[in-house]
Amino acid sequence: MRTIYRLLRAHVLQRLIPRSRVAFNPRRPVEVVGYLSMAVGVGESARLCADALSEAGLAISLSDVSTHPDENSFAGWTPSHLSTEPAGSRIWHLNPPMLPRAILKKGVANFSRAFNIGYFAWELEVVPAEWRNAMHYMNAVFVPSEFTRRAIAPLTTAPVIVVPHPVTEKPATEGMRQKFGIEEDAFLVSFIFSAGSSINRKNPQAVIEAFRIFAAECPSAFLLMKASGDIGKDEGLRELVASVKGDNRIRIVTDRLSNSDINGLIRCSDAYLSLHRSEGFGLTVAEAIMQHTPIISTAWSGTVDFCDPDNSWLVGSPLIPVVDTHPEFAGLEGAVWADPSPEAAAGYLREIFRAPERAREKAGKAREFLLRYLAENSYEKALQTLTAMQAS
Repeated sequence: MRTIYRLLRAHVLQRLIPRSRVAFNPRRPVEVVGYLSMAVGVGESARLCADALSEAGLAISLSDVSTHPDENSFAGWTPSHLSTEPAGSRIWHLNPPMLPRAILKKGVANFSRAFNIGYFAWELEVVPAEWRNAMHYMNAVFVPSEFTRRAIAPLTTAPVIVVPHPVTEKPATEGMRQKFGIEEDAFLVSFIFSAGSSINRKNPQAVIEAFRIFAAECPSAFLLMKASGDIGKDEGLRELVASVKGDNRIRIVTDRLSNSDINGLIRCSDAYLSLHRSEGFGLTVAEAIMQHTPIISTAWSGTVDFCDPDNSWLVGSPLIPVVDTHPEFAGLEGAVWADPSPEAAAGYLREIFRAPERAREKAGKAREFLLRYLAENSYEKALQTLTAMQAS
């Protein structure tokens, strides 16, 4: 039944949704639609958007279309400048497979009464048919990176504008090393990932391999990975945890941690290691930069917008065919992603270990660059671009 629904949604429902004929009106409030009460990447994307628009002084409204709300986690989160007036435009922080359900929930007629902007975070150069079918009903598309823009722009006549996630330096819990029994003088490497968004794409196996190569020469090294996912239901995550069983220098945490705990873990790390195969943006990499932590990252896809050889350690990667059972990636003909070298990453860990002061200096450059980049590509500026396009 699930397979039949996916086919129906991709090839029928997506084509039936009408495109709004309403013009963009900058004087009316902006509605942010998304999984606002869910601890998932698209939910965080929507919350970051709402915060950024609110801090810019724009009137906004919120529409939570969460499928599995977790009210306790986000009970205290409320942006300012909330408006009760009807929205003139909406930013949908939902990828195309999530949209038909949300649009039907709000009402198709209601959908047509506003200027609709899709915020689409795609991670490959080849775009699935369902995504292509969804392009026709969006009046504009925002994307988190130039990498994603190049993939999406040829599929629509609507404006496609790069708006990176407006990451900020968030509170970080002190004493996270003590919480996990990690010695203060240990060389701590961290990585945060969600198994649900394709464990193969996040590529934690390569992080473990790189760490083990490095740890053979560094007895004080410790790797702590925080994984989001259900170990009871996710076979890939279960196998990953089993692969480090008995290794007292590697720990994979699957328990729920607060955002401040995760930030605290990243901040007390000596290096953040992301050997992703592809990223639409690279949210955890950006968050690690904001926490002043030296970054080792794959030299491909979304992260290259703000990671360069001057501010990060970039791991060169050949491109290989995508092989994955995740519904979004299965069967994409001609799709490729990166295969970063664990040996090269281990060499960069050695560099950071041997020259920690230089590493922190480089991390400072990454933070300065990211702050400039985010300011130059804000939601506010993207909306101003739409206003200018409307006037021309």
